[in-house]
Amino acid sequence: MASSSMITFAAALCLVAASAVAVPPATLQETCQSAGEQEALCVQLLSSSPAAQKMPVDTPGLAQAAVMAAGSNATETAAHLQRLFDSEDLKNMSPELQRCVEDCAERYQSAAKFLGQASEKMTAGSFDEASVLIDGAQSVVTLCQRSCEGVPQGELTACTKGVDQLCTIAASVTRLVVQK
Repeated sequence: MASSSMITFAAALCLVAASAVAVPPATLQETCQSAGEQEALCVQLLSSSPAAQKMPVDTPGLAQAAVMAAGSNATETAAHLQRLFDSEDLKNMSPELQRCVEDCAERYQSAAKFLGQASEKMTAGSFDEASVLIDGAQSVVTLCQRSCEGVPQGELTACTKGVDQLCTIAASVTRLVVQK
């Protein structure tokens, strides 16, 4: 009797362990559900990636594509802010907005570096480290947004929002890879 109860217990334990294993998403739509509010943007962003054409989708490939898009956007935003900082228009801005532009130009350069490093880590298969770097990039973006609260920003708001959204997508897809 003791041996049959041990076998039953072992079988139940195996079933519980098997059910705890994360099942990778099979489709792009399922993958992008992890991005929450950014689900539609995720699908739009990643639908042209070769990783999305596979069945099941190549989640690591999608994570890489999302990080590269976020990094490219952060680089473009940093360059835009630097041009704005270097322009004559800066003199016509309030001192608060000038500080905001200067601060954010530096922060977005840092975010772009973090995302570039995250992409390198992904290429090396280190998705845990990449996840930390993506979170770091998003934190830098958040610091920019907080440092500019209360300052009329106009186009600056649109720039920073886009990078933040892309970082959210990159972070969520990368977490799926890490959970496997």
